[in-house]
Amino acid sequence: MRITASLVARPRGASALAAALGAAALIFTALAVWLTASIFEMQAEQPRLEARLLRLDEQLAGAGSRATLPPTAELESLRRRVKALNALSGVHGWDTARLLAWFERQTPNDVHLVSLHHKVREGETLLTAESPSAAALTEFLRRLEREPRFAEVLLSKQGSRGAPGATAVQFDLRVRLKP
Repeated sequence: MRITASLVARPRGASALAAALGAAALIFTALAVWLTASIFEMQAEQPRLEARLLRLDEQLAGAGSRATLPPTAELESLRRRVKALNALSGVHGWDTARLLAWFERQTPNDVHLVSLHHKVREGETLLTAESPSAAALTEFLRRLEREPRFAEVLLSKQGSRGAPGATAVQFDLRVRLKP
């Protein structure tokens, strides 16, 4: 007959702790295997990447030797000629992007631009605006007239469009920019 006696109590959760440590050991082992495989892949790819880097360095060295600028006097002469040609082109006022940005900021929410024809050389813009109410278009017309960079704003045509129950009011406007 065998009698086993232990005077020390077994700690609580020892088996759960042993299982958690075992799972962590398995996870770390899998991670180590994955990292080792990644290292071998990178080492296999390294010669190809080094060759590519060498070709790019050669291309940069070749491009740098061909990119010599003309003398400063020649560049200044070219700048003067371009400036003179730009002055002859006769462009007045705003470019189209700047004009569209102004319309985006100043057009009321219920007014929509239906068409826009910007004549840059003449400094003139023809546009058609539409809204469900004439009051919104009138407010838009006032904003155009208050803009100090516009020489004149003319209402060339006012009309309505749409079905009998849902009509929309349209204004055809001509805006002349200050030179």
